[in-house]
Amino acid sequence: MAETSSPRRVTDLERSAFWIYGVTALVMREPISLVVRHSVEAGFGDWQVRLELLRLGMVLLVLSRLFLSVGLYFERVYMQSGAAELYPKRSYPVDFLAGLVQFLAAVAVATSIGLHSRTSAGYSPFLLLVALSLIVDWFWLATAALRASSSLGLITRAAWVNTGMLITGMLVFRIARLAGLDPVFSEQTALIMLAVVMLVDLAFGITSYEALD
Repeated sequence: MAETSSPRRVTDLERSAFWIYGVTALVMREPISLVVRHSVEAGFGDWQVRLELLRLGMVLLVLSRLFLSVGLYFERVYMQSGAAELYPKRSYPVDFLAGLVQFLAAVAVATSIGLHSRTSAGYSPFLLLVALSLIVDWFWLATAALRASSSLGLITRAAWVNTGMLITGMLVFRIARLAGLDPVFSEQTALIMLAVVMLVDLAFGITSYEALD
């Protein structure tokens, strides 16, 4: 008689799916309203509308990566069988607060979609807040290192991946500016490159999730 495999365990991320949908809808309600209203009023030929649409897609990517990566982290460190043995020194309050800071940074990015002012170097508030959202992991990493957390390796990898994305985006922006492109086109180029890198990382995250027991 053939052996039947046991059903796959329902993960905490799966249990939270509809809650995540609700939170995403609340965060994205105002940015989507702004972009739709501006698109109707100015049309897609307006450079601000095109930039805002690109920024909207970037925010969705930032949130998607955040929910998947945080869900994977908590699943590995707290929910999987044997997690207590693999990660004996861990702190749920610290990890929870770190995730909250990451989420608030992503919300800040979402609120800046319609801002078009720039610094003297050409950076918009949106670009600067995207950069902030990519470096907040270092505060989590510093705390984990001070506490000698067992999950330090996971946090270190996440911090370096995000830093690599930040460096890639900033390099593309600066190269575009040095090539004589205006700040708006330079931002669009940097965001497209960031989106490609984030999509690749998201694909790896999905593969890691599917490999969970």
